[in-house]
This record gives sequence, structure tokens and C-alpha cells, in this order.
Amino acid sequence: MARKRVVIVGAGFGGLACAKALDGGPVDVLLIDRNNYHVFTPLLYQVASSLLNPSDIAYPVRKIFRGSPNVRFMQAQVSGVDLEDRLLSTTTGDPIDYDFLVVATGSTTNFFGNDRIKARALGLKNLSEALQVRNHILGCLEAASKAADPRQQRRWMTFVIVGGGPTGVEFAGALAELMRLVLAEEYPQITVPARIILVEGSKQLLNMFSDR
Repeated sequence: MARKRVVIVGAGFGGLACAKALDGGPVDVLLIDRNNYHVFTPLLYQVASSLLNPSDIAYPVRKIFRGSPNVRFMQAQVSGVDLEDRLLSTTTGDPIDYDFLVVATGSTTNFFGNDRIKARALGLKNLSEALQVRNHILGCLEAASKAADPRQQRRWMTFVIVGGGPTGVEFAGALAELMRLVLAEEYPQITVPARIILVEGSKQLLNMFSDR
């Protein structure tokens, strides 16, 4: 019998786990992602707060399956799926046929229908967003150091984090740690303390954990 072909879209935790489970099995596996690296997303907040470099949480996908006999990787952007003919379209070439399709493309930021916030807020779901947040924070510190008026400094030194889940709580703590480490030593012109506001829509933080 001809070997079945499994196409996995997304090299995040779900896609990698599926590919590893099929590694060495009686099927041919093609793992597709628009990036050629896997990001350890639980540590994105540390990149956003300048406590880690991007390379510390990104790992080449090809290296993970370098010795695999049946798992191959393709860097491509998926543009569509023909479920009837079992064809996957990408922006880089001809359609890819499959016997089984696994879609593990991750999640996007939920702004709960607030378009005004969506147009202005910075997300924290991937490496590029983490770098955008990091650069914005550093830009605020530079602007505050140039402002002579403490009231203007206070505006630049106020940071609002929306979401009291693990990422929001950890990011708030990491941002406070960054301010403790660098303000006095590297920004002596800033005379006001950083103000970090963590906003959560429910009655308590970390709702997904038990009270204990």
C-alpha cells in the first residue's frame, strides 16, 4: 500500500507534538510554517521586557527533525485549502496534496470587539510583536529621559497591561524588574518612578488556576 501523507500546518507546540508523534512512523509528514523557527511562546514576555534575546527562545525547525527518516519541513505561507480534492495552496508554489491535514496555526489576540483598542494596542502573541513591545518600551524610556517636566515624564513612564492571565502577570513583573535594573543606572534623568497598571476584566488574577 502507498504510504499516506500527513501535512501539518503550524510549527508551534501543537504542530511539533504531532510531527514528533509521527516521527519514524509509517507515514510521510510535511510540516509547514511561515517561519523556519519554533518560538517558545511562554517566554515571549521576557523578550518584550528586554530580559531575553529573541534567539534565546527561537529554535530552527529543520534542526529538530534533522535525523528524521520521514518528517520534512517547508517554509511557506498557507493561502487556502481544497477539502474536496485534498489540496493545500501556498503563496510559494504549486498545490500540495495530502491524505490527512492537521491545522495547528495558533491563536490571535482577542480584543473583545473593541476596535479602538485594537487599532492602538500592541499584542504579545509572536516574536515580532514581542520585539515591537520591547522597542516601544525602550522608546518610552528615551522620551522620558528627554522630558524636563515631571508630568511629561510620568506620561511616558505609565504602562498599561490588559489581561490578568499568566502572560499579563509575568509581563508586569518582568517590566517592574527591568525598571528596577536600568532606571537608576542608565536613565538618571528620569526622576519619576515607573507606573505599571495591570487590568483584568474579572474579579481576580490567574482565573485559570485554583485558589490555592
